[in-house]
Amino acid sequence: MKTKDRILETARELFNARRFGNVTTAELASECGIAEGNLWYHFKNKRALLEAIAEQFLVDVEDRLALLPSDPEIILQEYADMLFALISEIRQYRFLYRDQADYGEHTDNLLERLPGIYRDTQAQFQTFFHGMIKGEHMNLDPQRIPALATNSVLILRYHLEFLRESGQDSDIGSGAVRASVEQHLTLFEQALTQSARNTLQSALETALETA
Repeated sequence: MKTKDRILETARELFNARRFGNVTTAELASECGIAEGNLWYHFKNKRALLEAIAEQFLVDVEDRLALLPSDPEIILQEYADMLFALISEIRQYRFLYRDQADYGEHTDNLLERLPGIYRDTQAQFQTFFHGMIKGEHMNLDPQRIPALATNSVLILRYHLEFLRESGQDSDIGSGAVRASVEQHLTLFEQALTQSARNTLQSALETALETA
């Protein structure tokens, strides 16, 4: 692996594990097995690291947004697969979801893309929920779908940040990501048929195990 790529991967792992504000460039260089000057050669400061990681994040988000239902018969499994991709995204970029209080404003490119990401993510959830109704897996007034999608996105996007700012554990191993998924399920699980609820819970079990 190239030095620049190793720095990025190590930085992301350290930021996730120890929080962005607690990691110094000296510690990062040491963890990478390089001199701090070599780190600065590739990235002038932590902000430059943040910008590079955010670019990786944007690529991965596009892959997750491409996951849409294809068949009402298997939509519950497809919803679980989409959630698994979102869980992986949150875990891989945990600090972006949790540590804005440390790094301040998002990068320029991320700020520019965020409105579209939120819009597309809400549309993604709406498509799944409408598909669940069409497949007779969920009994819900379709007019409630936009609000349900928005609330689902709010919970999954801001749960880690809420836990951190309210003094609760949001770090790796805390089960915080699992809790956010389970929290979002409370929004609509009562509208699912018993069979659909069982199928969805079973499909999510593996994903939630390590979240």
